[in-house]
Amino acid sequence: MFAFILNTNSLLIIIAIIMVLGYISKAIFKLSKIPEILILMILGLILVPIGHILPISYTLILTSLAPLFGSIALVVILLGGSKEIHPKGKYTKSMEGVIFGLLDILLSAALLAWIMNLIFGWPFIYGALLGTIVGETTTIIVIDIIKRIRIPFATYDIFIMESTTNSVVSIIIFSILLLLINNNALNLNILSTYIVDFLSIGVFFGLVFGFAWLFFLNIFKSTKEYLAILAIALLLYGITSVFNGAAIVAVFIFGLIVGNHKSIGKLLKIPSQINETEINITQKDIEFLLRTFFFVFIGMIAVLSLQYFEYAIFITLILILIRYIEVLIFFRKDEKEYRPIAFSLLPRGTTAAVLSTILFALGGFYYNEIFYLVFMVILITNIIASIALAYSSPKIKK
Repeated sequence: MFAFILNTNSLLIIIAIIMVLGYISKAIFKLSKIPEILILMILGLILVPIGHILPISYTLILTSLAPLFGSIALVVILLGGSKEIHPKGKYTKSMEGVIFGLLDILLSAALLAWIMNLIFGWPFIYGALLGTIVGETTTIIVIDIIKRIRIPFATYDIFIMESTTNSVVSIIIFSILLLLINNNALNLNILSTYIVDFLSIGVFFGLVFGFAWLFFLNIFKSTKEYLAILAIALLLYGITSVFNGAAIVAVFIFGLIVGNHKSIGKLLKIPSQINETEINITQKDIEFLLRTFFFVFIGMIAVLSLQYFEYAIFITLILILIRYIEVLIFFRKDEKEYRPIAFSLLPRGTTAAVLSTILFALGGFYYNEIFYLVFMVILITNIIASIALAYSSPKIKK
């Protein structure tokens, strides 16, 4: 009984500390313009690995809760990302952003699968898992930056859709790769059938919950619409998982229906009255809390090692090369002016932190190695992006 009270009190103390650090990071950011992600990670490092201010037992408690918080964070990220995707009938700049985001993940996964196998002898699937995680660029930083510069709406659309798409695709491919790793004993035919069933169940539940939400929304109107949407998404995630389906695919499809409620409502002749301003405010508050938790937490459990730093520099150079090629492809001669800012938008963020933390909580050599490398890559890419943005932002015509 005493141990339970001790753990509960410890948990309350550490969560309170993390929440306060989130607001401190915002204040420091406003004064210094140092990215909040860097501030939070450094504060996490000071709390445990460097300063030893908090005991290791606190991190053990948080590690045991990481899968739960990770699942909630994935639902929030998928909801936020899928809500921003609005399919259009013709090829647009939005579509370029979607392709850009897909390439971020696919090229990173393919290159790192090959390189990690060639140099370090990693199985291809673990290299692909690493590439899938570090291929994501953080939407939060991207949105914050591009809102402060005057750029054409079409270019703005590319940046938003890229960062949104790569977060969603990163989570989906991550989930499929974990499934493959956990079922390595199955033969190819059985495994392919299992994956089809896995995805089909997710699609089915996502559609059922999404359209049910459209119909019942106008019957049970709520002033706390985002919390209701989040509750349904969490319920959907849990039920789909119980039926051995792709929970993240289900939530993604549900989010697509929520984000496109107006056009779907018109098509089905269902009146849609949603306070989107209130939804966005509540969503940002919850995202802020989750972001604060994960970046402080990964700082607390990180290992400061010159070897990991050197490997992370190598991985970052690969990511920079991929970014450079993508920018040349998507920003042609008439858009040369925006190439420097597009190249600068390379920091890795929330999705990478959440996915790597989930692996760390699962344990095992490759999962731990991926976590330590991802931590360093997030740190390095945010530092490089800050320097690059300081140089490239003034180049944009105001």
